[in-house]
Amino acid sequence: MNEINITAFGATDYVGRSSFLLSNKDHNILLDCGIELRPKQFSVAPKGVDDVASDLDAVLLSHAHIDHSGYMPSLSRNGYRGNYFMTHPTKEVVYRLWLDHLKIEGRRHWGESDLDRVFHKIRTLNYYKPFKLADGISAQFLNAGHVLGAAQILIDWEGTLILYTADINDRVTPMFDGYDLPKEEIDILITESTNGERYVPERSKIDVGLRLIAKQVTDEKHKMILPSFAVGRSQETLITLALDDDLSDVPIYIDGMINQMNMITEHFLSDKWVSKRFLEQLRDAGLHSPFEKSNFIPVNSISERTHAARRYIAKNTEGSIIVTTSGMLEGGPVHTYLELCGDNEENVIGFTGYQVDGTLGRAIYDGERSITIDNGRGRKKNLVLKAKVMKFPYSGHSSVDGLKFIMQKTDAQDIILIHGDKRNQNYILDYVKDVAQPRTLKEGVKTRLLGV
Repeated sequence: MNEINITAFGATDYVGRSSFLLSNKDHNILLDCGIELRPKQFSVAPKGVDDVASDLDAVLLSHAHIDHSGYMPSLSRNGYRGNYFMTHPTKEVVYRLWLDHLKIEGRRHWGESDLDRVFHKIRTLNYYKPFKLADGISAQFLNAGHVLGAAQILIDWEGTLILYTADINDRVTPMFDGYDLPKEEIDILITESTNGERYVPERSKIDVGLRLIAKQVTDEKHKMILPSFAVGRSQETLITLALDDDLSDVPIYIDGMINQMNMITEHFLSDKWVSKRFLEQLRDAGLHSPFEKSNFIPVNSISERTHAARRYIAKNTEGSIIVTTSGMLEGGPVHTYLELCGDNEENVIGFTGYQVDGTLGRAIYDGERSITIDNGRGRKKNLVLKAKVMKFPYSGHSSVDGLKFIMQKTDAQDIILIHGDKRNQNYILDYVKDVAQPRTLKEGVKTRLLGV
């Protein structure tokens, strides 16, 4: 019998530190190797992965987000000398995220030399192209519909088919038409459960609200601030704004790492990586890239003195939209805009992404208005936020109905729930009992998979 075990080094009944080991007596394959970001604290490494690094046959990365990738460079420090497999876009995005994390946290987990070793061992692949991991073990990447280059990982382990979804999205988004299902019958499904009890509205309905509010605010010569994650949500938001002709004359300022990620996205605007529907929308609008619109203005193009540029944007009399990092308001340019625009009750702060407990974004989202910000010049400042706060319920993760769908369609013998809190997992455990019997994992405990 082909006995395969799975060991979770994180992301069991919470989000963060995604890292999963598939192993038997002969081989060890690692899926993702992320860190857990904690508000106002240092990040946390996956527990136990250091001990197996030197024994790994291969390492696969589903996508660039730091909770899936942030600890990966440490593997070389701990003895791994093999290859790192990922898609072409993921390589471009993750390298910049790694550099940014190194700048923020320094060499806590790994250093420049580790990063250099990893970068030269990356092997990139397109979707649906099988590749060898070890004797009798191959894999291929499938579109996950999550962010640019994000992949589900389908592994053929001596005839046993294992699908690790990582982060998937079933909704039609600006660049994607949901996740792709494998054509093969799956034996083992390892799937996220982030929205296990949440029905996510169709994206088009939320887009309409965002555009209408943006038009109203800017027509009245006020500012709309959209804090956004640099990878994924910022590009989706900008595309939504770009394809609205009513906003073509509205200055849309883009600040922070978002500009770098926009340039990477432009390199991969082909039907290998984004939907044909999206490419047709661009052609119909006369655009090669949504980010080339004349009203899209990178903040660093206004002045070499970024604070002066931000002050100009915040204090001029035009109505404008500001799309800026960070998505959870924990730092970055958004603090300057809160300081300069937050005292005007006609301005709007629009939340487009999930806010983790303990972050400034979550505090504001939950109603706190007396806040402390970093004014960008090394000093803290207390202020009372008077701007309106609006919520747009986007999600980069599959709705509960999408999770149920993939369980039904794959008809796997064994289903493992990961990457979701206990409440969401308990809900979906009950919700899908008519079609499957999912299980959860315990961190660091080797679990035998049933489908083998």
